[in-house]
Amino acid sequence: MIQIGCTSFKEHTFLTGKKETSLFEYAAHFPLVEMDTSFYAIPKQAYVKEWLKQVPEAFQFIMKLPKVFTKHEELTGDTSLTELAAELLESVRPMVEQDHLFCLLAQFPPFFDCKRENVDYLRKLRQLFPATPIAIELRNNSWYDPSLVEQTRDFMQEQNFSLVIVDEPKKLSTTIPFDDYVTNPEFIFFRFHGRNDVGWNATGPDAKRLRTNYRYDNDELTELKEAVTNAQKQGKKVAVIFNNNAGGDAAENALQFKDLLQLDFENLNPSQLDLF
Repeated sequence: MIQIGCTSFKEHTFLTGKKETSLFEYAAHFPLVEMDTSFYAIPKQAYVKEWLKQVPEAFQFIMKLPKVFTKHEELTGDTSLTELAAELLESVRPMVEQDHLFCLLAQFPPFFDCKRENVDYLRKLRQLFPATPIAIELRNNSWYDPSLVEQTRDFMQEQNFSLVIVDEPKKLSTTIPFDDYVTNPEFIFFRFHGRNDVGWNATGPDAKRLRTNYRYDNDELTELKEAVTNAQKQGKKVAVIFNNNAGGDAAENALQFKDLLQLDFENLNPSQLDLF
């Protein structure tokens, strides 16, 4: 089963013509969303319950791990990672109980390279969330060095991680390759960031806007379709997230990709509320 969605639900003007789209409106078009707000703070369970009220029965959430778990921020204060993991799991418990959680996403920063210390940390991360599906996105290409990539894949399989299959700029020496190796057949995760070679390494307040400002053309989507179709043969379920929304292209590209794959998403929300 292939499910397609976008990062966040609010900023997809293409779907509604409005500056902000509600989760209910978004779920009339897609069966899957990646929630990035959890990267900045563990959501209150009350918010999680409200999200669940707005989506149909089969809708799935990908929850991004808070940045303290992925080395973007140092742990401070008296609270341990173990306590924070318990807090997060309690927060998303209704999502798990109602079978709405596709996975947690651990997106590591570019400085998280392939060395013993970081391999050990990934083992610790699995211990923190022993029974939860976790997808790992790596942004340092040392993990994909020809001398290490097989070990990287084997390690991900051993830890029951799904190594995210990432599409990002192709012409930069710092980016990771498009490696469609499946490390966990239980769930497979593709994340499409676009191929903005110029903006990918931007810094400053406009960095995020520049990095993902990209529109996939039909040839590129057809190329990606082949990889997703092949992956589907190797696993139970496949998630495809379009993260190229800086220019407002993610939702339209996602719907184009749906049509290329000839998918028909059933049991979505109605496109508008009935008047009677």
